[in-house]
Amino acid sequence: MAKVLNNIKEAKDLMNLSLYTGALLIQNGAESYRAEDTIERICKSVSNISNVSAYALPSAIFISMEFEGETLSNFRKITIADTNLYKIDRVNSFSREFVSSDFSIKEAYDKLFEIDNTEEKKEKIYLSGGIAASFFSVLFGGDLKDFFASFFIGILIPIILDKLSHFKLSFFINNIICAFITSILAITFVHFNFGSNIDNIIIGVIMLLVPGVAIPNSVRDIMSGEFITGAITMIKAFFIALAIAFGVGVGLKIMRFIL
Repeated sequence: MAKVLNNIKEAKDLMNLSLYTGALLIQNGAESYRAEDTIERICKSVSNISNVSAYALPSAIFISMEFEGETLSNFRKITIADTNLYKIDRVNSFSREFVSSDFSIKEAYDKLFEIDNTEEKKEKIYLSGGIAASFFSVLFGGDLKDFFASFFIGILIPIILDKLSHFKLSFFINNIICAFITSILAITFVHFNFGSNIDNIIIGVIMLLVPGVAIPNSVRDIMSGEFITGAITMIKAFFIALAIAFGVGVGLKIMRFIL
């Protein structure tokens, strides 16, 4: 049996709930069309809501709907965080559960708050960075020394990113700093014979910074007709790549004069 809203306040609460759900998806790296579809499904699960329309950008979500003949509209600004597939999966599960069951708005908000505030153990994130970087290094031709050098730097880079997040710097500056530190450490490891190949170490570690999810998402959005969203995501991916190249280049240049 479809849900029924009793007054306009409940309709606004539902609209804000759907915006919050869509924002969580975008913040954690989901595609724009997925956020739009989720918002529309949540709103359409109520029988006296009609003409639901959602439009998602990487920086904001807009929504419009009708409740008993009155048009309601709202938007929510979004601050993009890191890609988190675990949270995306949980939000998707929540939206399906909300549509098929008889949640109250308050219960739904509580579930979303719980998902939003879920934090993975940082030690696992740091270790995962080291493992990924070390195996990427070997994949690109590194030897055992490069493996362990990349492992150490790969653990350090997520720690640095975590500390930089407290300063609210732009993603461009964060990537420059991390790429710069990566090149400095790679050269230092090789100089003291703890690594064999600077290139393999650097490439292995910067794979942690490369926007591997953003690029296919932008292509998918463009192919789906979401040209503005796809272009914005593509431009951001380009600037991340530019920041990585700039940081590595400056680090190599400085260390050439020092060593």
